[in-house]
Amino acid sequence: MNKKYSALFPLIIASALALGFFIGGKLNFNDSPERLFSTNSKKDKLNRLIDYIDYEYVDDVNTDSIVDVTVNSILEKLDPHSVYISGKEMSSVADNMKGDFVGIGINFYSYHDTIAVIKTVKDGP
Repeated sequence: MNKKYSALFPLIIASALALGFFIGGKLNFNDSPERLFSTNSKKDKLNRLIDYIDYEYVDDVNTDSIVDVTVNSILEKLDPHSVYISGKEMSSVADNMKGDFVGIGINFYSYHDTIAVIKTVKDGP
């Protein structure tokens, strides 16, 4: 290799590395509050907000409860008859909807828009 090039080669490599570090530092990949709300995707904005609260909020936050409250609020605004049932509430709601109802002496099951009488209650009304 030529002496001229052998002296320039380390200088070129060092310059390229310095430039790379400078550009990499300017590309800061951390989510700042300004970047948090500048996204175009509305779904992405909600996910990033929850992540931001999860990682940056000073106290411990149960993000699952935040998601439940958020989903309930969204459904409430869309339709007053829509409701979100969390995993914790699902088993009790399912038990209530299995067809064991009291009052007129029958057990029935509701499927779509049809009610099927399963059996009458012995000694019922």
